[in-house]
Amino acid sequence: MSESGEISGALPPCVGRYRVIGLLGRGAMGMVYLGHDAAIDRQVAIKTIHRRLLGGEDGADWLERFRREVRAAGRCLHPNIVTVFEYGEEAGAPYIVMEYVQGRELRDYLKNRQPMPLHNTVAIILQVLRALGHAHAQGVVHRDIKPGNIILLADGMVKVTDFGIARLEMSGSLTQVGMAVGTPGYMAPEQFSGQEADRRVDLYATGVVLFELLTGVRPFPGRGAGELMYQVLNESPQQATRLNSRLPPELDALFDKALAKFPDARFQDADEFIRALEKLRLVEREIAADGSTVIRVEPVRAPESPSQLSQVLPGWDATLLAQAERLLVEILGPVARLLVRKTAQQVGSPKELAEKLAEAIPGEQERLLFQRRMRGIIGGTMTGAATTGPGSSMMGSQVSASMGPFDQDFLESVRRDLAVYLGPIAKLLIKQIAGKANTPQELYQRLAEHIPTAADRASFLKRAPDDG
Repeated sequence: MSESGEISGALPPCVGRYRVIGLLGRGAMGMVYLGHDAAIDRQVAIKTIHRRLLGGEDGADWLERFRREVRAAGRCLHPNIVTVFEYGEEAGAPYIVMEYVQGRELRDYLKNRQPMPLHNTVAIILQVLRALGHAHAQGVVHRDIKPGNIILLADGMVKVTDFGIARLEMSGSLTQVGMAVGTPGYMAPEQFSGQEADRRVDLYATGVVLFELLTGVRPFPGRGAGELMYQVLNESPQQATRLNSRLPPELDALFDKALAKFPDARFQDADEFIRALEKLRLVEREIAADGSTVIRVEPVRAPESPSQLSQVLPGWDATLLAQAERLLVEILGPVARLLVRKTAQQVGSPKELAEKLAEAIPGEQERLLFQRRMRGIIGGTMTGAATTGPGSSMMGSQVSASMGPFDQDFLESVRRDLAVYLGPIAKLLIKQIAGKANTPQELYQRLAEHIPTAADRASFLKRAPDDG
């Protein structure tokens, strides 16, 4: 980094303790690098912040506020949120180390201004709302929800990024520092007038993104910040069904509530918004129209029994599919269910199934161990119970030590239960929470708070052993 906090054309060899591999992006706020964490051999994204953004009389106050907000964002551990690993400063310039995810920003799908299929859009927005519901429960308001901060992965998973960073990013873009925070096209009326932004500004912005995905345009067409501000504060939004006649008429009432001028007239929390969308019953799988990237979306459901799987996929051994799913869900999370189904429909033998599923596993150690265990299942040397016994989890996934009153075998069984709903993040959550719980029931209750849907929380809590 230079003395001004800017980055020269050449890549720095390191940022903090992280080796820089390449450049992922650049903008007015700073640079985003692809880095390598040698301590645990993983790739990370490193977002650097230009020091000049923190200059002036209020610079020190802004930096301290920024530190607090990034630390708060670090508490947001959720499958639909890009995880913040670390905050640091180098030569006076702050940087944030985050989970590295490979996907496309939602704004890439909006460049041709064409509407996205309705059920696909609803499924994406539901995931955004689940992320926001979790963040709001942690006391974190994003303040800058927009398509550029929503990432779509190839498997249909949505990741929301830049929690805790948005307040800084727009500090000087509209007016003076502290006057307005957000991106104008997605800002709620109270943000334009400099009022305190609570969780309802995130829900308003999500409504704007939903509107834009379904119509190809935003609800207020103003071009400059001044014109846009006037429209948001004084005019009614465009009607979605007039812009896209294929939309169901009940969506207009939903947008009236989502985009209401006064916060008290809007959806009051993410769960209320989710319930309104779920009533539309429009969530199903679909392939993106552009043909370049496939978005596969399916609502999260409780694991199916072998008999249900055999009905959905006739001709396959239901126990084999259930065991493959159980192994894979610990590595990839809930998307494993969809992956096993889809792969089984495309291949003709258990061997091909194992090979194709292994290709979806990013880590070499976990991939090799998955293949070995699948060979055992296919050869009849592994029973259903073998995948749930002590020491049978994927290499590198086990909880490494006893914590609090719980031994390693018990914590490993808890990790497997939680991974069904949250994937690999289950291990990190258990490490953070196990030392704070005194009984198995309390541990399960604390962990259940991180599961986004009520049905999945209830299913997880049923797995808790009786304290008595």
